[in-house]
Amino acid sequence: MSQIKSQVCGWVEQGHITQEQANTLYRQVTELPDASSWRGLIANLLLWFGALSFASGVIFFFAYNWQSLGRFAKFGLIEVAIVLAIGAFAWLYYRANSLSAASHFHSHSNQSNDSRFGGTTANGVLLAASVLVGGLLALVGQTYQTGADPWQLFALWALVILPFAWVAGFDGLWLLLVGLINLSIGIFLDSFSHLWGAFLDEQGQLLIFICLNLAIYYAFVFLDRNVVGRWHAPILEYACSLFAMGCFTWLITWLIFDDLFKSDGASTWIICGYFAHLIFGFVIFRYRLPRIYPLALGGFSLIAVGAALLIRLMFEDNDPIGGFLFIGLYIILASTGLSIWLKALSRKLKPQSESMPESEPESMPESMSELEPEPVARATQGKVGDIHEQQ
Repeated sequence: MSQIKSQVCGWVEQGHITQEQANTLYRQVTELPDASSWRGLIANLLLWFGALSFASGVIFFFAYNWQSLGRFAKFGLIEVAIVLAIGAFAWLYYRANSLSAASHFHSHSNQSNDSRFGGTTANGVLLAASVLVGGLLALVGQTYQTGADPWQLFALWALVILPFAWVAGFDGLWLLLVGLINLSIGIFLDSFSHLWGAFLDEQGQLLIFICLNLAIYYAFVFLDRNVVGRWHAPILEYACSLFAMGCFTWLITWLIFDDLFKSDGASTWIICGYFAHLIFGFVIFRYRLPRIYPLALGGFSLIAVGAALLIRLMFEDNDPIGGFLFIGLYIILASTGLSIWLKALSRKLKPQSESMPESEPESMPESMSELEPEPVARATQGKVGDIHEQQ
């Protein structure tokens, strides 16, 4: 289907057909979402909000009735809630597997949309159980006053829900797990900053987060070879790459304003690592695994670093008025050029990276390159037309 859309978009830009004719052609060869699709989307949204609301309600119930409940009542209630959630997950999981074969042809499109992010009812219940596990760990720490640091709570929470995320292969659980890992590391570095203050400053801590999130991102990128599966977590990939590149851009900008002209070997290695990562990402996501999002992140990060370097070079001894004009012009031209290149690259990569779905009707053409613009334009001029008869 992406080949059809790209071909029609090219015809519109070349002037072979008008936008109205392109809309008519889209309506003939594409399937618009119907009422059942919208009901499925709303049901999924209500499912996630309901699961998170249930887990939050249990935790707030303990916080409000802390003095009224006994020790065994607290542990009993939250453990029963966790066991019920895990039991509901197992029942819903096997029930969905048993019904998937019978309803495959009837709801193939809905299932493919839901499974892209692991969005199933069973995984929603497991997400609630994972949040309740954190409440149980906090309850243990508050009840017995174990003296553990907060970073240990989040690290143990991430360790406990790791099997949940691996079994479910759910994007939301992977995102929760990685968020807990980053949070525990951040609190750990802040709690023991007095031990390595001379060896690991704020720039070193930023470098730790950069390396961690980039490692997680590339691990999921190279493990995710299919559109569905345990390692298919696009939201996690977006979040990790955005956080890592944001920290990397911040760190390079920091070095530009502080240590650019100092003879510091560590700063030089960090800047070289930044450009090496940009080159590596360009080669991977341009030629091996074509993706627009990481290319856009790297491009705009490079524009921000270039703007910071220009500010450092121009505002140090020169008039700031002309500098502001030049830097603003640089940002506008560089961002516009990058956006145009990304748009053209996206149009070029879509037919290569996406194949036609197996559920397409047999009467659909295998390649839209066999269609000529003129017959298609004539086919779309009438009120009623069949594109397949005009090939």
